[in-house]
Amino acid sequence: MCTHRTKATYFTRSTCTLDFKRLMAFTLKLPKGAMQIELNQFFKKFLPSSEPQRAASLKKARLKVAPSAFVELINDALSTIYKSPFQGFRGYRVVAVDGSVFEVPTYAKSIFGTLNASGAEVAKAQICNLYDVYNHIILEGEIAPYVTSERTQAARLIERLEEKSRQLEIENLYLFDRGFPSRELIRTLGSSPYIFRVSKAFLAPINRANQADQLVEITDDQGNQHQVRVLNITLPSGATEKLFSNIIDEKVTIEDFKELYQKRWEIETQYRTLKSVFEIECFSSSNLQLIEQDFYATIYVFNLLAVAQNYANEELKQEKADLTYEYKTNTNVAFSELKDMVLDIVLSKNPLKKLFVMRKLLNRIKRYSLPVRPNRASTPRKVRFACVKFPFNTRRNH
Repeated sequence: MCTHRTKATYFTRSTCTLDFKRLMAFTLKLPKGAMQIELNQFFKKFLPSSEPQRAASLKKARLKVAPSAFVELINDALSTIYKSPFQGFRGYRVVAVDGSVFEVPTYAKSIFGTLNASGAEVAKAQICNLYDVYNHIILEGEIAPYVTSERTQAARLIERLEEKSRQLEIENLYLFDRGFPSRELIRTLGSSPYIFRVSKAFLAPINRANQADQLVEITDDQGNQHQVRVLNITLPSGATEKLFSNIIDEKVTIEDFKELYQKRWEIETQYRTLKSVFEIECFSSSNLQLIEQDFYATIYVFNLLAVAQNYANEELKQEKADLTYEYKTNTNVAFSELKDMVLDIVLSKNPLKKLFVMRKLLNRIKRYSLPVRPNRASTPRKVRFACVKFPFNTRRNH
C-alpha cells in the first residue's frame, strides 16, 4: 500500500473512514451513475454506522491513490491465473495486439487532445491493449494522448509483457492487423513468434511473394536480417489476404495460420464489450490520475469476469453435453451479477467467503446461459422510434 500513496503521510490515521482499501473497492465497483448516489449506496452496505461523505470529498480522497495500485492488482491476478494450465496454440499463449480510440471527458482535452468531428472538437484518447484471445484476458493496456502512435504503444507493452512472461516461463505468439507492420516492431519482437497481416505498401520482398507459402529475407530498422514466411490466403469471397510470420516450422500449416489469424477478431469483440457493457468511456472525472484509475480498474474487473465466465462455460459444456447446441454465458447478465458481488470479493478478509461468493456468482451466471447456434443467419431488426415524454438523461455522456 505504501508504494501506491501519492504522499507518504496519506492513510496514516486509523480514524479515516474511506481508507486505502475501501477507496480501491469503491473504484472497482465501476460507478457510472450520479457519484453521490453511488457513494450513499456504498456507505449503506459497508459502513452503515457512518455518515456518507460528499462526492467532492471522495475525489480528494481518490487523488491520494496512485493508478499504479490498480496496475499491481492486475499483475497479481495475472500471475495467479497463469500459474494454472491455460488454453493456447501448441504451448503458446496467443496475444492479439490492437488499438482503439476512446472518448474522454471534454475537460480532459488539454491532456489527451481532440478529434474534429462534424465541426466539433471531441476529446479523445488512444488505447492499446494486448489480449489473450483463447482465455479472453487483457494482459497489458495503456491509455495515452490521441496523437500517440499505436506502434509505439504496442512496442512498449510487448517489452513489458515479455519481461513478465519470462518470469512465468510463458511464450507468447503475437497477432497484428495491417496497421502495425514496421521494421522497428520486427526488431522489438526479436525471436518471439508473430503473425502480421500486411498491406501492399509494405516491404518489397514480401510484396513480391506471390506463392501460397514461401520464405523471404527482410531487414529490420537496424539492418538485421530476418527470414519470414509469407502466406497468400484466399478468402471465401475470392479476395486474397497476405500474412507474414517468423514461424518457419512446416508443421504449422496454412490452415493453422488461417485459424490463428481469425482469432484476432476476439480483440475487436473485447473493445466492443469494454465500450458497450462496461461503459469504459464514462469516466468519473476529467483528472488524468482518476481517468487512469478508472481505466485500470475496468481492466481488472474485465479479467475477473473473464475468469468467472471461463469456469462457468466449462461447467456448462459438461452439464449440457447431451444437448444439440453448446451453451455459453451471457456477458451482459454476467457483468450485472458481478457488479453486485465485486465488493464482497474485494473487501472480504475470509478466503472461504471469497470462494463462496465466487461459487454463487458462477451459479447465477450459468442460469442465464444462451445456446450458440453456428452459421445462424441474422436479419436486421426493425427499429421503431417512439415518442418520449421526458428528455433522456445525458449524465453518462459527460
